[in-house]
Amino acid sequence: MFRTLCFVLALPFGAVAANEGQATAFFREKVRPILVNQCFKCHSHEADKIKGGLVLDSREGVITGGDTGPAVVPGDPEKSLLIKAIRYDDADLQMPPNKAGGKKLPDASIAVLTEWVKLGVPWADEPKGQKMASRPRGAITDEDRKWWAVRPIAKPQPPQTDKNAWVVNDIDRFILQKLYAAGLLPAPRATSEQLCRRIYFDLIGLPPTPQESAAFVEASRRNPKTAVEKLVDSLLASPRYGERWARHWLDLVRYAESDGYRVDDYRPNAWRYRDYVIKSFNTDKPYDRFVQEQLAGDELWPDDPDALTATGFLCHGIYEYNNRDAVGQWTAMLNDITDTTADVFMGVGLQCARCHDHKFDPILQKDYFRLQAFFAPIRLYGEREAASPEQRAAQAETLAAWEKKTAKLRQELWELEKPFRDKAAHDATAKFPRETRAMINKPLAERTPREQQIVELAWRQVEYEWSDKRFAARVKEPAKSKRAGILEAINRFNSEKPALLPVVLTASDIGPVAPPVTIPKKPALGEIEPGFLSVLGDAPLKIEPRGHSTGRRSAFARWLTQPENPLTARVIVNRVWQYHFGTGLAVNTSDFGKLGEAPSHPELLDWLAVTFCESGWDVKKLVRLMLTSAAFRQSSVITPDLAKRDPENRLYARGPRFRLDAEQLRDNALFVSGLMNSEMGGRGVRPYQPPNIWEPVGFVGANSNTRVYTQDHGPALYRRSIYVFLKRTAPPPFVTNFDGPNREQFCAVRERSNTPLQALQLMNDVQHFEAARGFAEHIMTEGGATPVDRIAYAYRAVLSRKPGAEEAAVVQDAFTKFLAQFSQDTEAAKKTVHNGESKPKADLPEPELAAWTLVANLVLNLDETVTRN
Repeated sequence: MFRTLCFVLALPFGAVAANEGQATAFFREKVRPILVNQCFKCHSHEADKIKGGLVLDSREGVITGGDTGPAVVPGDPEKSLLIKAIRYDDADLQMPPNKAGGKKLPDASIAVLTEWVKLGVPWADEPKGQKMASRPRGAITDEDRKWWAVRPIAKPQPPQTDKNAWVVNDIDRFILQKLYAAGLLPAPRATSEQLCRRIYFDLIGLPPTPQESAAFVEASRRNPKTAVEKLVDSLLASPRYGERWARHWLDLVRYAESDGYRVDDYRPNAWRYRDYVIKSFNTDKPYDRFVQEQLAGDELWPDDPDALTATGFLCHGIYEYNNRDAVGQWTAMLNDITDTTADVFMGVGLQCARCHDHKFDPILQKDYFRLQAFFAPIRLYGEREAASPEQRAAQAETLAAWEKKTAKLRQELWELEKPFRDKAAHDATAKFPRETRAMINKPLAERTPREQQIVELAWRQVEYEWSDKRFAARVKEPAKSKRAGILEAINRFNSEKPALLPVVLTASDIGPVAPPVTIPKKPALGEIEPGFLSVLGDAPLKIEPRGHSTGRRSAFARWLTQPENPLTARVIVNRVWQYHFGTGLAVNTSDFGKLGEAPSHPELLDWLAVTFCESGWDVKKLVRLMLTSAAFRQSSVITPDLAKRDPENRLYARGPRFRLDAEQLRDNALFVSGLMNSEMGGRGVRPYQPPNIWEPVGFVGANSNTRVYTQDHGPALYRRSIYVFLKRTAPPPFVTNFDGPNREQFCAVRERSNTPLQALQLMNDVQHFEAARGFAEHIMTEGGATPVDRIAYAYRAVLSRKPGAEEAAVVQDAFTKFLAQFSQDTEAAKKTVHNGESKPKADLPEPELAAWTLVANLVLNLDETVTRN
């Protein structure tokens, strides 16, 4: 809810209908956020000083203008000073003023304001009792409690319809109601081939094989309804489902395997959280349990390895080893946890309220710190053995025997290393400010909980200096030689040392007493106790200490997953809808604020939310409900009339169509090529990347283990993209080129750009070109004996359909030319088929294989191939 948007998504502006309702909606949803966020600080009645005499918080003010005259000429952007100023057409007339350090508005925002003027400057006032510029400070009003996102959820009755032959489930009744009201009808059903491919990519992120597609087409011929239901059920049961859906969740929780910032080191055992998420989706863990484990698994299920692993969610924020401001860093980490938790689970953008009561949404500053108080006692980056009590006991018994045999040697090593370790610790702590050094030097029993948190964070710097490579360099001769001898003697007992149990990155509490939380620069307000958003009323808060924990996070997790909580279920069902239909019922899927767009189908959103809770928070049932609906089965073909009347498909009068995401594009190529390694889980792998990817951002002067990119070899090169190592300061180019995030912060929606780099990657990248050669081998060995048959096979394998006659002729002509070229230039053919580490089939003629490789590359680069229809 409630994040102030600083940009507006691109929109087909020429398609905006000029009728009054749509024009005012365009102003309310697209224009107002820009005026509020970019202009009101200087040009509204709320401004401390109105600059240039220009006020933009009313239509009259916009048209009247300021000291330089009218700001706009309705209907004529080219004659409007406002448009001239935001375009920076005149160095002396720029808004925001570039000379004063301002930054030109994004092109999308300029386009929105230009279209607004072209439409005649439509306006929509705020509801009675509210001002456009801001809401009352310091209190929650009755109007606030009427906002759709925070109203109690009730299950509406699905509308009745006379088109029951089209309706598959109750979702369709809500969709039809809106279509009828707009004078529209649903689109025809997508072809069985299209629908099969759509469902496969949505549920497992991979295409169907030709055999799977053909089987679905035949089943659909007999009974379309049961064919879809059986296909959805089979894919929901596939282990590939969890791999696909984990990608969505990992974006939300800013998961990566490196720390971020300058050093950006490898974060050991972070990958276990990724595997936990995959497992949770595959086993259909109830969403309320999934949420509770991530926020308070250590308190609620302390002996469950999965629950401990889940608390890694709280540790995914970025971290800088070389940061000596431990106090400031701890504050930043707490803010990150507060912000991300609100974004992910509540759809609430709290960042503005960190500094003041939100100007437009019913979020108070005290609400921010009440929420943060739940996390104030937290201890981050702990490492615990994710094992059962029986496993721990067995390991402890074997370890005790090993420790007894090596006790004397380990004591000698400790005594030898102690002066060097003391010096390393002194050097590390000496760089901290006096305040932090004083905390470190205090005896443990005298530290407050807050001081202990700071000391533990600071001590990570010391442990970094003690890491093997850095510490070994500190030990000087003759101690160095003696140390090597002791280590060699200890290593002789390695066969008797038990294997390490799985270690997971976890969060816990610093102790049963929570550090105090206060609002910065407002000490008079005193300590802030844990609590919920004021706009949701005074829900009872029962906090029960749990052993060494305060129990605060458990209380918060229980409140968050109560069925009557109006936010949690709405947020997750809206996100699931977005993943399948392209946009959420509420477009701002993680920001249900007043500056955003209200839900297109509010009754459907609430019906889904209640149905979801009634199902036991069953995600697979929710997905099944959506994918078996008639609304999902519609063709994605758009008519000119529909493009004009519903350009953004907010009424869902057609099926969704959008480009595959970065991971799907790579996985699709690997899958159809036969190169994909389907192994699940484990450490992140490092496939092909262009040279010199990590080195320019690698931290020089420290023992960074991610300074130089070291590519894997063999089967690791062909793992699914969910298992690829992601370094935050240098994510894999195949991810960034196709709009994947760097995971430094929460990401709810990946934008979809269109750049030349994308085409170059799909055509020339080693992984993609090697996949084309692998696919070419299948075309030659499984596609038949003639070019016609082989081209048909290629289309069925990639697009789940036959090529049209004209398509087949074009591709066959291309193949003929490629074959002639490679027959003349056998060296070029050799280079083509030996690209990448995998070896081509020795019994296939290289010129012919090279020609089919280019054909495969062509088919893999079709717009239809890279699009989910």
